[in-house]
Amino acid sequence: MIAPTAASSSTNTSLSSQIDQEMGREAFLKLLVTQIQMQDPLEPLKAENFVAQLAQFSSVEQLESANLQLSIMQQAHATSQALLLIGRNIATGEGGVTGVVQEVVFADGQPKLLVGGQQVNPGDVTRVW
Repeated sequence: MIAPTAASSSTNTSLSSQIDQEMGREAFLKLLVTQIQMQDPLEPLKAENFVAQLAQFSSVEQLESANLQLSIMQQAHATSQALLLIGRNIATGEGGVTGVVQEVVFADGQPKLLVGGQQVNPGDVTRVW
């Protein structure tokens, strides 16, 4: 973010990195509008700096969208992998659950394998036969 003085420029750069890491889309837009409203009329925000900020905002939105899509794909993959275990024998390590997967249930949106009346996290499975 550009400011009229060099001292506030470093503060604004630090603030910009905090925005990238901690604030969401709405906070970023509010900060941008406030910056435009509060700028020095004798030294307004240069067009290229404004465009750079908008491009940065666009990049953040694209990353959020990509992250959401990856999360959806990961959930779908975990579900399909769990469903493939129905009717198969599994084991979950020493002293753990061993038996046939009877069904897949969902707890808190996550697939769980039902083996002998116990719910097993698919990530805990160490052997399938």
